[in-house]
Amino acid sequence: MLGDHGGADRVFVIRHDVDQQPRSALEMASIEAEVGVTSTWYFRWRTAAPVAIEELKSAGAEVGLHYETLTRFALHFGLSEPITEGPILGECRLLLREEISAFERRFGRARSASAHGDSRVPAVHNSLLLDGEDPSAYGLEFDGSFALRRKRVAAWVTDRASSRTWADGADPVSLLVEGVSPILCLTHPNNWASGISLWADRVAAAALPAPGGEGRARALRTGDDAPPL
Repeated sequence: MLGDHGGADRVFVIRHDVDQQPRSALEMASIEAEVGVTSTWYFRWRTAAPVAIEELKSAGAEVGLHYETLTRFALHFGLSEPITEGPILGECRLLLREEISAFERRFGRARSASAHGDSRVPAVHNSLLLDGEDPSAYGLEFDGSFALRRKRVAAWVTDRASSRTWADGADPVSLLVEGVSPILCLTHPNNWASGISLWADRVAAAALPAPGGEGRARALRTGDDAPPL
């Protein structure tokens, strides 16, 4: 929370989705540390580099799974139509429980998880898996995709892919100056990175061995062995 000139508190919540290049998360986290900011970081399986996660957690950051369970299921079975009800949702919810447990066994306690969107299957939304569900049934305290939206944040700000600008012209600094609160700010660290290191991450991810063993949840997720930093 940031105190304004009137003495009241303004709330600015920062969330980062690490969709690519885990090294970019550490670079952004170092900037936050300089100004005393603590934020939450959500990692896909393919970006869940142990060194990055351990460094973030040691600095006091929250870390959780950026889950892709439903879209990975759709891609695996060649589905492209919306999945809004029926046995597939039930099966993928069971798979998500397994994934969250696996993430915690590998990286320690995760208070929350958030849904990742996949442009290859735009009609399929991972967020449906936890929408309306009791987070505790999944070993979570809250769902990072919906918890703050249900509390009616005054502004929800996110960055544009690879352009280092803010979507819909919403500048978080201007909103803070105006006294808007609470604000949820979502960034993707790789959107603020560029050059050889970003492409190297993509090549490394493509070269990862296929996951195997330990049940269907492991078989359906990609990049189970996290890329090295």
